[in-house]
Amino acid sequence: MLDEDPAVLLRDLPASELARLAARAVAIGTDFVAGGLRDGLVLNYASEREMIQRFAGPLPERGRPIDGLLDELAEVAHWSVAQSDPRYLAFPDSGSSVAAALASIVSTFLNQNLITFDRGAPAASVIELQLIGWLRELVGYPTRPLTEYDGLRGVGAMWTSGGNMSNHVAIATALAARWPQVHREGVRGLPERPVIVLARQVEHFSYRAAAQVLGLGSDALVWSAAAPNHTSDVAALAAALADPPDGARPFMVVGVAGNCRTTGIDDLAAIADVCAEHDVWFHVDACHGGSLLFSERLRGRLTGIERADSVSLDPHKGLFVTYPSSYLLVRDPADLARFARYPEKLNDPDCLDLGLITPFYGSRGFESLRLWALITHLGRAGVAALVERRQHTFEEMSQLLRDTGMFRFVGDSDFYRCAFVFCPRPAGELLEQLSARRETRPPLRAIVSKYTRAYAEELYRSGAVVFDLFALEDLADRLGLGTTDKFDVMGMCVGHPDIDDATRQQITEHLVATGEKLMPAMLAELRLLGDGEAADDSCLVLGPAGW
Repeated sequence: MLDEDPAVLLRDLPASELARLAARAVAIGTDFVAGGLRDGLVLNYASEREMIQRFAGPLPERGRPIDGLLDELAEVAHWSVAQSDPRYLAFPDSGSSVAAALASIVSTFLNQNLITFDRGAPAASVIELQLIGWLRELVGYPTRPLTEYDGLRGVGAMWTSGGNMSNHVAIATALAARWPQVHREGVRGLPERPVIVLARQVEHFSYRAAAQVLGLGSDALVWSAAAPNHTSDVAALAAALADPPDGARPFMVVGVAGNCRTTGIDDLAAIADVCAEHDVWFHVDACHGGSLLFSERLRGRLTGIERADSVSLDPHKGLFVTYPSSYLLVRDPADLARFARYPEKLNDPDCLDLGLITPFYGSRGFESLRLWALITHLGRAGVAALVERRQHTFEEMSQLLRDTGMFRFVGDSDFYRCAFVFCPRPAGELLEQLSARRETRPPLRAIVSKYTRAYAEELYRSGAVVFDLFALEDLADRLGLGTTDKFDVMGMCVGHPDIDDATRQQITEHLVATGEKLMPAMLAELRLLGDGEAADDSCLVLGPAGW
């Protein structure tokens, strides 16, 4: 403690003093968003070791005054990444909604616990239940007015901390729907080995992780092929279902509404037909694509999602709300109700203890207030307008990349994210000449990967523009270097509805300058390869989009 016993709890402070401190904390946040606390950059770069040295220290024996702590918080902000900055183009997680940010502040002070309605979260429970109803309506699931609430059995959705956990819950729910005895006997008691069918190269890491954690084992993932446009090949899914491994029973198929690499959207209606034919659970991972549901113009890309048995959504990805915000919805609410801790309460219209039907979670905060506030503030039409403007901005930014002459695209993109490599036009011409010889393709991939990594790292360290960096197969063979081997690519993800002309010009100047800096060395290395010299085959990057 400090030498003097200070007021350290909220109730210890006069309201005016608490308001002063809260205002200073908010000022740190707003100064960070405006750019002042980060020197006008997207981030102030420091290496892992430098950051550790900056913040490492022994356990404090004595504290410091609260204003001194706020100084420390400003220092933390100085070294943080501003995903709300329009030059941040790595992920869609802008978190830039005013309503959601204000709701986040309020929810922190309210400190509700949604494990229970009574004595925990009366208003919060109703707010979350209403939000769930809105989300079910957007997906196209059966829903009833909240005024007709008749018990937990009809809720049919739950908040989670992210898409990873939403997909975990989806698998557990599908497993229990196929074999209800699994809750009592475990997977060892099942007559067949349960397996999940999904397309490789467009999958999210969470499915392998869930299979391992839930006791199915990673061998329970039956991989089918992806199509050249980085979507699930429907015929390959059907073939995998028709001819599963010996002793295995497919119980779930994963469709992807916006993969995390190119945001390709599967033909969900066709996959729904296949799942119905084979009587398997159809799960749609719409953690990226779910934002399109708000737009009448764009939601047609998700036709068939209403036929899914479960859907995962991540508002903190594409709906401008801060972390954490994810939801798992099931078409038949009874499937989620199987996880009730007290089944006798499921039909009680006076029981609204949401914690009774949320597997993996007990106590949890009022995180749903953010998304509820966004929708309440803007309405469906207002959210749709943001989503549609962002799509238009993404298309313009994609054209900006093309106009620089510095990149070649890999795969197609359905919305807000695209993948590309550093390959300026002169290098592309050499690439086309050299790739005619099959033996040169591996070293060519190494050169493209090497300079793509260097380009992305140069931008990131400058703090001026941020792209993602990950490994990807060129399934359509756009580069002419083969379809089976991964190489490093950059990803641009536009999470901002608008990017002004001055910022676009600034981005363009940084992209061109960085390319001109690296181009001579890349051209020299390609020419050496053409003369018979070997390229340096460095290791691949397995970055966030490739987790």
